[in-house]
Amino acid sequence: MSTDSVTPNRITTASSHEAPPASDPTPQVGEGTHAHAADLRRRLIVCAPLGILAMILSMVPAWQFTGWQWVVAVASIPVVTWGAWPFHRAAFAAGRHGSTTMDTLVSLGVISSTLWSWWALLWGGAGMLGMRMHMSLIPRAAHAGHAEIYFEGACMIVVFLLTGRYLEARARYRAGDALRSLLRMGAKEATLVSVDPATGERTETVVPASSLQVGDLFAVRPGEKVATDGVIVEGSSALDTSLLTGESVPVDAAPGDTVTGATVNTWGSLLVRATRVGSDTTLAQIGRMVAEAQAGKAPVQRLADQISGVFVPIVIAVSLLTLGGWLLAGGSVQAAFTAAVAVLVVACPCALGLATPTAILVGSGRASQLGILIKNAEILEQTRSIDTMLLDKTGTVTTGVMSLESVAVAPGAGEASALSLAASVESHSEHPVARAITSGAADRGLSLVPVTAFANRPGLGVVGITSQGGVLVGRPSWLASLGIDVPTSLLDAVREAEASGASAVVAALAPQLGQVATTEAVTPMPEAHTHVVLPGPDAKLPLATLTMSVGGMTCASCVSRVERKLGKLDGVKAEVNLATESARITLTAPHSDEELEAVVNAAGYSGTVTSRSEAATADGAPAAGGSASGDTGTPTQPGTTPGAGEREGAPTSSLVIPEHVEGRAIAALVVRDTVKDSSADAIAQLRELGIEPILLTGDNEAAARHVADQVGIERVIAGVLPDGKRDTVADLQAEGRTVAMVGDGVNDAAALAQASAKGLGIAMGSGTDVAIEVADMTLMNSSLTSAATAIRVSRRTLRIIKENLFWAFFYNVLMVPLAIAGLLSPMLASAAMACSSVFVVLNSLRLRTAK
Repeated sequence: MSTDSVTPNRITTASSHEAPPASDPTPQVGEGTHAHAADLRRRLIVCAPLGILAMILSMVPAWQFTGWQWVVAVASIPVVTWGAWPFHRAAFAAGRHGSTTMDTLVSLGVISSTLWSWWALLWGGAGMLGMRMHMSLIPRAAHAGHAEIYFEGACMIVVFLLTGRYLEARARYRAGDALRSLLRMGAKEATLVSVDPATGERTETVVPASSLQVGDLFAVRPGEKVATDGVIVEGSSALDTSLLTGESVPVDAAPGDTVTGATVNTWGSLLVRATRVGSDTTLAQIGRMVAEAQAGKAPVQRLADQISGVFVPIVIAVSLLTLGGWLLAGGSVQAAFTAAVAVLVVACPCALGLATPTAILVGSGRASQLGILIKNAEILEQTRSIDTMLLDKTGTVTTGVMSLESVAVAPGAGEASALSLAASVESHSEHPVARAITSGAADRGLSLVPVTAFANRPGLGVVGITSQGGVLVGRPSWLASLGIDVPTSLLDAVREAEASGASAVVAALAPQLGQVATTEAVTPMPEAHTHVVLPGPDAKLPLATLTMSVGGMTCASCVSRVERKLGKLDGVKAEVNLATESARITLTAPHSDEELEAVVNAAGYSGTVTSRSEAATADGAPAAGGSASGDTGTPTQPGTTPGAGEREGAPTSSLVIPEHVEGRAIAALVVRDTVKDSSADAIAQLRELGIEPILLTGDNEAAARHVADQVGIERVIAGVLPDGKRDTVADLQAEGRTVAMVGDGVNDAAALAQASAKGLGIAMGSGTDVAIEVADMTLMNSSLTSAATAIRVSRRTLRIIKENLFWAFFYNVLMVPLAIAGLLSPMLASAAMACSSVFVVLNSLRLRTAK
């Protein structure tokens, strides 16, 4: 097996992959919460039986044996010390810094109840043997003859709070399930492929996926997960990306295509070169974004924190005033103390502190399950006021992939036969228009005819020889220059299509072209890679042919820029294909892969050489195209890409064309960027949310209006350059609008950043790294409905936060007066407070079903 196309930049061995890197790229999400929950569970298991024992003996006189109160006192010691230690420790830590926390109230309540009970037991008469105590829910019904003990109250405060905190910790851990499942999606092992530089022999070694390094080659067999981000070197398949994007349809992948770690290979065998590993992979970046969003604090949470900081000292003051008020009003010390402790316990704003974090945790986790990444918590509140959404056209509202829209035929020609002939020739080209025509024929159930020779004339069209003669497909002006008459009806169809922003080509049939091309004086077709032209004695011979993956290109100007930058190097000729995001580079002077990649990277794109083939020679002449696959009959090496605009497997017969061709135009084929199936529904959903959609594009007005009418957008802003997009966002913001911008390209990055200043920047996950970096949200699938879902989930999360805050405040406002009035015992106060905290967490968990 040839290894020309898979020669690694560096030789790898199994020994270099025995251990993973020192840094673990996968954050251990929720491990601290899990450990905290386990600690609370241990304390609860010990404290609950002792607390229940203390409560039963205190509440049921019939079970109060002689000396029962001393048993209760002893049973309470581990509960109020070891069991309550998390609360004491937090309170002491805050006190050292001169501040107070919610745990300060709990600690004070437990300590006060315990000290009072020991005083009553030792000096207040409650320690007398034979004493009986009747439990009263309203503490002002005091017992005569002795002071009342509150060991059961102190114990149950701890038990209730441990229960509440344990349930809270478990719920918080469950809230991170989405993120943990996301991070666990990655492959655990990889099949490392090493190539012997001398013999080209390949060896495979199973290594931990975390040990892969940039440049390593690894194999992915059917059913296996892609180990890390990379570029396909050999093989074709379809990848199931549903775990990352939510889209159920597998995505076709071929040599030169980028692949993402954790996606599943469905049927073909692939050889992939790693481009990102460890913490740089897409999966790890997604994990960090979600984790950072869950750790962030929304402004409403900061307000709650500020309120809590003031609330605790006020509660302590109210508790002291309650104690003094009862004593001044002539109440007993016991009644005054009971009311004061109840105020401390019931006013603890635990629910207030849980209101926002739990909702954000669950909401952002649910969003990640739906393929929506929220960069930080502030974004949730910004969605509340969004009233305008700017939508980039290409790649956002449309697929960015052309499809065949219509076929106009000349008089006397049949649509099916004309389309079949055109598709047969175009099937040998990689141009986006050619792909659209070929797919259109397949969708209509048409069969292709054999093509015995093929040539491509870049920028003009293609020509092929079939059993019916020569078939030409290209610009009307090119056909006219060859002497082919194009009927007015077809020219009108082309003009009408181009006026609406579509692209159109004309197909022509030249029955005599096959015979004429071999006998008449001919003009070689420039750039026809299948036509071998022997170089002169002074011609520079190709040294190598490379295939480079070029990321970050968004338009034709990007293609020209990459070709121009590479062309400045001596002996470098580059042909860049925007559709496949790849470049075919022919070298007539020596240049390293790193040098070529550096030029592309310096131009603002991401270049990675995926294959390199040294040119083969026969009798001193280079092989066709400077590769090893010319007239020698050697097939194209796996992993290489044919010339720009020419598909692998194209007929290899040489083809030339006369200066004048006798033929007739038979059809005009109109192709257009396809509107996504979900776009119209997404626009309707945005209107239901009270958001006005506006189409923003650099295309002409007609093209933009055509798309807008299809999906139901009323306002269109067309012909806008990248800087103009940013200015458009700023102008709308100046009008008082809160703008969300949805885009996917480098040309959208400035507008996304501007939208983030006062609104939202939303990037499509299929877009460029720059767009994703500056955006507030990233939609991991390509469906525009995710934009509406993102707004809906964010707004629902904010609504849950407000509900939680309301009930937390309402609970305190309702319960504190009862405690001050002496109508609430400390034990019931602690139970009510624990229930409030659990309620807030359960209310937040409702977000797990958000859609």
